[in-house]
Amino acid sequence: MDMKPHPRVIVPAVLIAAVVGCEPRGSQPPAGQSLLTEVQRRRWQTPHGAGVALRSAHYEIFSTADRPALRRYLPGFMEATHKRYLALTGLPDTPRAEPMAIYMLAGRREWAALTRDVFGPKTPALHIEAGGYCHEGVCVFWDIGGTATLSVAAHEGLHQFFHHRLREQLPMWLEEGLCVLAEGHRVDGQAVRFTPSENPQRFTALRSALVNQHWLALPDLLETDAGDVVGRGTQRAVAWYAQVWALARFIQSHPRYRAGLHRLLSDAAAGRFADALGLPAGALTKLRRRGRAYNRTVSVPLFEHYISDDLDTVAAEYRAYAERIADLR
Repeated sequence: MDMKPHPRVIVPAVLIAAVVGCEPRGSQPPAGQSLLTEVQRRRWQTPHGAGVALRSAHYEIFSTADRPALRRYLPGFMEATHKRYLALTGLPDTPRAEPMAIYMLAGRREWAALTRDVFGPKTPALHIEAGGYCHEGVCVFWDIGGTATLSVAAHEGLHQFFHHRLREQLPMWLEEGLCVLAEGHRVDGQAVRFTPSENPQRFTALRSALVNQHWLALPDLLETDAGDVVGRGTQRAVAWYAQVWALARFIQSHPRYRAGLHRLLSDAAAGRFADALGLPAGALTKLRRRGRAYNRTVSVPLFEHYISDDLDTVAAEYRAYAERIADLR
């Protein structure tokens, strides 16, 4: 089988994994979902040697990873994350004709060779230092060790889920915020529990943003994307991701805002953003062709339509929430 994913456009991704310890706090093991799931196995021949293809209910994983635990538990972990995605988004589980494809390679050299085959020798994707990326619905990873590999898979897997489930493009604050929210987890034996609050790197970056004046006001945060902050210093970039993580947590914690979020995602799946924004058919398609202008144009109107049109009140509530979860109140 050809190991090359379908060549399309890279979806920008967060690739700083939150490493959560495998042992639970306290004496009682956490309740969680099983890491064991039914899979169909077959050999997978690559240019670098033999691998294995593991097919589960929603995924087909092509792996050369040599860690036995990763080969054994990755299909179950991804099936558990899929259930988590449904809970986060409020979307129904829709049957697929074909499973979603994931490549999990043993090391970065093998991953880089595949990436060059797909995008060419000068692709910016080769600058990724930890984990991998989602490429138009196909995830391409290498094993970076420990639970960090699973955190990256959980984050990128949600980008993959959105690609396959949504007809509309989400604003960046929302897509990245939910993907960062998906990272946190705790593994105990053969079970996993998703713990969005346990994300030490995001917690530290959020505190820094609040204390060191890197906090973006809500309208600015909504209109900003990763391209606006990457290149302005690592501190500002990680602060942006921490803020959208906190914003996603805040919205999920508020019943009315969470209901609005689920309506937004349902309309994204059905292709109804133009109706929601009062735009003519085809307007958003034209806007998407302008790249990052799409995000700057639709982010605030979508927030006001689905979450709340009282940005001042939401901004005050969100800031107070962020200070509480950062232990500054």
